[in-house]
Amino acid sequence: MQFFWWGYHIISLTQEVNGDEAYVSRRLGMIMGEAAVFVSIIGIGAFYVIRSFYKEISLSKRQKNFSLSVTHELKTPIASTRLFAETLLNRKELSEEKKQSSLNKIVQEQDRLQQLVDKILLASSIGGSNQKLSIKPIALKEFVNSIIDSNSYYKNIENNIETSLILNFDDFYMTSVFQNLLDNARKYSSEDQSIIIQTKMDSSYLYLSFLDKGIGVPDKEKTKIFEQFYRVEDEDIRSSKGTGLGLYLVNEIVKMHGAKIYCQNNTPEGSIFTIQFKLENVKKSSASHS
Repeated sequence: MQFFWWGYHIISLTQEVNGDEAYVSRRLGMIMGEAAVFVSIIGIGAFYVIRSFYKEISLSKRQKNFSLSVTHELKTPIASTRLFAETLLNRKELSEEKKQSSLNKIVQEQDRLQQLVDKILLASSIGGSNQKLSIKPIALKEFVNSIIDSNSYYKNIENNIETSLILNFDDFYMTSVFQNLLDNARKYSSEDQSIIIQTKMDSSYLYLSFLDKGIGVPDKEKTKIFEQFYRVEDEDIRSSKGTGLGLYLVNEIVKMHGAKIYCQNNTPEGSIFTIQFKLENVKKSSASHS
């Protein structure tokens, strides 16, 4: 319709070409202005349509990868548990030591399965309008120590958090944050490499950092890793276990607490994940906590 409208004006102008030149010039200017606006609108619209199209393709691909990862992550502990249970049932001559080892493996695999299920359920409920936090003051170092002590997988971890720090947060949700950050650091580091947890403060914020010496995160991926279902396009990372939910949950829960998280390079290798808390949520106890 717009092109027909321009054609009508151009035909009218050809009939008036011997008339007032100033009037013809104004009409041409009007047509050119409309054409520029029209083409600009089409170009902007095409840009957003194409961008949305590729975003949908990317999301679909990530959801498919998530489904495949979850299927694998669920089947592995189930198969392992079945294998250890069948061993206990069919091999009556096993020593007490081997029986105990098999039972411990079953418990570990069930814990792993439970963590995965909890993570999926939390991801499905996070960010809802009815989400309520139970904020209370908690001794930060003691809280992190309790998480480290609860899992034998967390090895070579140095908790250098200042002993007197008291932080206001929801312990249920923040447990998931610290577990996911420790899991992420341990997953991409060798067992003999240490993970350091430390804090520092300035006039406005408390910075809680998790430092590892693993394979690191490419600069172009540092913001994308907090997106739902996203996993870094790197074979070293792709080959490891994961669903693409851990850091997404971390980011969402941190935002629920009015804080933010970001990733930096460690020196000479590895990553640093830092949570930035507002200082109004922090205080120091008069007595030290061990």
